[in-house]
Amino acid sequence: MRIILYILGVVITSCYYFPFELSAFPGMNSKLVLAVVSLPLISLELTKSNNIDKGLIKLALWALALSIVALFARLINNTQDTTFVTYFVSMYVWLGGAYTAIKLLKSIYGIIDVEIVAINLAIVCVLQCVLALVFKYNNAAELWSGRVFGGEAYMGADTDDRLHGIGCALDVAGFRFAAVLIMLSFLVYIEAERSREWRVALYLGMMAIITVIGDMISRSTVIGLGLSMGLFAIVAFKGGVGKILLKEITLLIILIIPTIIYFYNSNDVFRDDLRFGFEGFVSLFESGRWESNSNEILKNMWIWPDNVKTWLIGDGYAANPCDSSLPSYDPYYIGYCRFVFFFGLIGLTCIIGLITEAALICINRFPHWRLMFWMILVLNFIEWMKVSTDLFMVFAIFLCIYPEENTNYISENKSDKIV
Repeated sequence: MRIILYILGVVITSCYYFPFELSAFPGMNSKLVLAVVSLPLISLELTKSNNIDKGLIKLALWALALSIVALFARLINNTQDTTFVTYFVSMYVWLGGAYTAIKLLKSIYGIIDVEIVAINLAIVCVLQCVLALVFKYNNAAELWSGRVFGGEAYMGADTDDRLHGIGCALDVAGFRFAAVLIMLSFLVYIEAERSREWRVALYLGMMAIITVIGDMISRSTVIGLGLSMGLFAIVAFKGGVGKILLKEITLLIILIIPTIIYFYNSNDVFRDDLRFGFEGFVSLFESGRWESNSNEILKNMWIWPDNVKTWLIGDGYAANPCDSSLPSYDPYYIGYCRFVFFFGLIGLTCIIGLITEAALICINRFPHWRLMFWMILVLNFIEWMKVSTDLFMVFAIFLCIYPEENTNYISENKSDKIV
């Protein structure tokens, strides 16, 4: 019975982190369902306590400001593009979905803290990677996925034969994988400090799976690995922790490199996906030069406005307008450029303020994990150098944990802070 509850917790966490919709219920995704379920739960919570987090009020004000600026950008420019106009509502939908997931996890585990949430998110990402391989190599599973789950074409399921999970594809998945890789790196450090070598090996193995398969889904995943390696470099010289990390990473490399080489040489599909996922590294190895098709494309997508009005309040378009007589906005793929062209520097300031405020709430609420949240915030800003989606949903699920509930790590760990 217990294992069933744990599985349920992982499923609900996946429904939140990688929302999807069923073909039978178009327009209603799993995140929205969780948000609806949260309404009575939140109402019940409010009847027990009148305490309102001041940080969440500031967060709401940033979101409201963002939506108002987006609305003005639309009205001033007389466009029909409603992107970001409803961000205030979207923020609360994410928070509602996160609240339901957190309440369920707490009922399953009896407690809830940053560590439990991070572990469940990591399991979700590993399972999504496994599902991606199942869909890739099993036509029946791929056909079933296409019939049952709607909206997958948008996620890239039918584009260039790309790998995908359930509600998990392209850069949306890649940067969420990257965020979880950062979380896993901290879990590895924690377990190394506790001298639990088997857990260090387990989490490093999960990192390897997410890195290899996740990069086949989206090459953005590797950014999370790079930031994680930064953490390992910081703690590598911390006595026993460094020795355990070196030992387990060495064993992992000894196991994983021959496995990858074997499948690379014996499976053409795997080889193509691996070369796609690590195109830059393959090019560097084969030609001595770092070359990646997506990087070359992105170089030409740093396009900025040529007038003061657009710099300030934008043109009101985040996507290509339907009117063919208007300028095409397709090339403005870079996140920062999309923001400026939609609602100018004023709107860009608002969305930076919102994401930063979400991170700061987590940092102040969970000071033992502050470096992890700083790294996820940095990841978000890096993400905008490629796409315009954000990582608010990563912070949102931690925002639903009360500070006093995050005592598990503090009570078990030898030190009073992480790194």
